[in-house]
Amino acid sequence: MGACADFVVRDIGVPVKGVNWVRLIVGKDSAGRECLYATMGQQADNLFVLQIDPVTGAFHQAAAPGSGSNYPTAAIWGKDDRLYIGAAYSGHLLRFDPAKGSIEDLGAINPPGDTFPCRIDIAPDGSLWIGCYGTAGLTRYDPKTSEFKRYGRCDDVDMYCYPLVAPDGIVACQIGVTRPHVVLVDPKTGEKKTVGPVITAGEPGKSVSLQRGADGQLYVVSSEGNFHIRGMSAEKMDSPPPAEPPQTLADGSTFSFADAAEQEFRQLAIQKPSGEKRPFGFAQGRPEGLEGRQFKLDYQASGTSIFLLHLGPDGRIYGSSVMPLHLFQYDPTTGSLVDLGRCSPAAGEAYSMGNLDGKLYICSYPGAALSVYDPARPYDFGDSPVHNPRDLGRMDEVSLRPRAMLTGPLGRVWTGSYPAYGVWGGPLAWYDPKTGEKKSYRHIIPDQSVAALAWLESLKLIAAGTSVSGGSGTQPKAKEAALFLWDPVKEEKAWSGAPIEGTRSISALLALPNGKLFGIASGRGADGKPFEEIFVFDGARRKVVRSMPVPGGHALDNSLQLGSDGKVYGLTKSVLYRIDPKMHAVEEIFRLPDEFQVVGPLVGKTLYFATNHRLRSLTMP
Repeated sequence: MGACADFVVRDIGVPVKGVNWVRLIVGKDSAGRECLYATMGQQADNLFVLQIDPVTGAFHQAAAPGSGSNYPTAAIWGKDDRLYIGAAYSGHLLRFDPAKGSIEDLGAINPPGDTFPCRIDIAPDGSLWIGCYGTAGLTRYDPKTSEFKRYGRCDDVDMYCYPLVAPDGIVACQIGVTRPHVVLVDPKTGEKKTVGPVITAGEPGKSVSLQRGADGQLYVVSSEGNFHIRGMSAEKMDSPPPAEPPQTLADGSTFSFADAAEQEFRQLAIQKPSGEKRPFGFAQGRPEGLEGRQFKLDYQASGTSIFLLHLGPDGRIYGSSVMPLHLFQYDPTTGSLVDLGRCSPAAGEAYSMGNLDGKLYICSYPGAALSVYDPARPYDFGDSPVHNPRDLGRMDEVSLRPRAMLTGPLGRVWTGSYPAYGVWGGPLAWYDPKTGEKKSYRHIIPDQSVAALAWLESLKLIAAGTSVSGGSGTQPKAKEAALFLWDPVKEEKAWSGAPIEGTRSISALLALPNGKLFGIASGRGADGKPFEEIFVFDGARRKVVRSMPVPGGHALDNSLQLGSDGKVYGLTKSVLYRIDPKMHAVEEIFRLPDEFQVVGPLVGKTLYFATNHRLRSLTMP
């Protein structure tokens, strides 16, 4: 808790302590006995590994060294009986050695561009092949010599590389995401060759997947047919390849987290092939002949980052954590901070929230999955009318990251989104709670995403701001972002234009009762210099009447809101500022360097915000 010039900053607490990128892998302990390894990521600290006895449930927890290794995005058990982990966003290769009981950092996989290991596979000689996001780079690591050998990009445009190694040592790489296809790499010569179909992301019914079959061979499974990889070529097949069986323990037992659907990952279930189940907690020693086991893993997690904060219809603060996606609630009147749990079938994070008719609507990544929560009813997530929150399904088949939400116009819930991986054109969409109907409009501004929304009540028009960005893995096609006005009754664009020349993104919009619209635009001017400007748009005159620099820079998404004093408040990563809407004067009122990371609601004189995994507040004098 701290104070500066009568402003009081308070740490409220850590609402969610979850884990992400969870995998279970069969391995061995230091005595050579079979065990399970769970790799687990988190935001508040580095990733960690659990070495678990599958008979007793006893485990050992080991954390990754260094910094920046938060997410175990790839992992595999090596032929040298050690566990290898690809860590994001450090882009490092880590190794857990059972003899040491700790994790060691083996170094950067392919610096500086590759920061996210996509997949690790093992060659017949025991070497590791690692494909990464960033440059779609392919790298070999030799555990015997501790040397990396980099094979460079596997595609000139795309950024994702997922390798599998064939029995003959040829490396096949699935490339994503704008033009999914498979590239073969000869480790001896470095030759790269595209085989099988090349499709365009987003084409209906089109797909390409690289798979390993039950026979250990590699196959390309696609909408254009199936192919068997032989050497540096792919031969078309008449029948589908044999499916690779799931990983099991030596006795055939399967294993999983029984609470994975709830994104909890604390209940480990082990099931023998007979299918017999036993009650939780029965296996406390090492008994013989037991068919089913379930253990609670009380590991220590540090905290999950907060992605979104919102003032609910009941006056409480609601928020979403990031992978796992949990809904949490803070009651300012009682000080209660509660992790409510799962609120969506999506596993990423809630990108937007809105209130309508006493209910809280939540739209989440991936898939722009919409759900609705009634604070007056008991909490029980599901997809039927009796559930609360209730899953209402995807907004459409293209929306992926629903950055903006607007509730009210025509009694509907409106969302603006970035599109699916590898495609362009993020939709404006709506859901009608009375009828359950949904509809979306794509390419209102060609190849752009709808990133901010506001309602101009006096004009009965929706104001929308775009970003030139497409789905993940794409490069922008459009040169300039736009502000557009949408007529929800006529279902047509009433006007569009760039608020400032060179705008690449409009990250926030706020409509005032007098018909004026405040927004934040960022981009590059004619001189090539970057800018970040607050603009004032007169909806009736269809023109920007004023613009001024954002104080401190790095404005947070959807960071403009109207205070109870009639002033407009905005937030950057370092600065809380205030705008007089009549005089258009901008005043910096508080500075907290790099601590404002997620903007929350301004309730009276108290602003709620988040720094990483911590929920915090700032009270003005």
